[in-house]
Amino acid sequence: MERLVALACGALIAAGCSSDASVANGRAIFQTGRDSAGVAITATKPPLYASCQACHHADGSGGVHLPGGAVSADLRNAALVTGQRVPYTQSLLERAISTGVDNTGQTLNPVMPRWRLSTGDLHDVAAYVLTLK
Repeated sequence: MERLVALACGALIAAGCSSDASVANGRAIFQTGRDSAGVAITATKPPLYASCQACHHADGSGGVHLPGGAVSADLRNAALVTGQRVPYTQSLLERAISTGVDNTGQTLNPVMPRWRLSTGDLHDVAAYVLTLK
């Protein structure tokens, strides 16, 4: 049964759809640094802050000045998709979140955590970010 649910969720994600549970999980990860079950998300190195929201704001607007002169990115759709020569897709955003490589193949500033997420959690948080207006 779990495999069937996983396959169905994978099909929804591939189709660009997401369930209410996926949206809620992505929002929870973004806002709190914990998945909807309360499990803390970790990174390859300890992050400055425990959640995406701490650097990128609840609305994704970014602009937070961080150590070393870094400024957190604007994650809203206009900045990630329509404002890019190479727009972020779900898979490119997942790559940025988990490996620190941006939409053009460049390495992001090391202040951006390289988050360790399950495949489902990574899909959920990336899909949530792509909804930010």
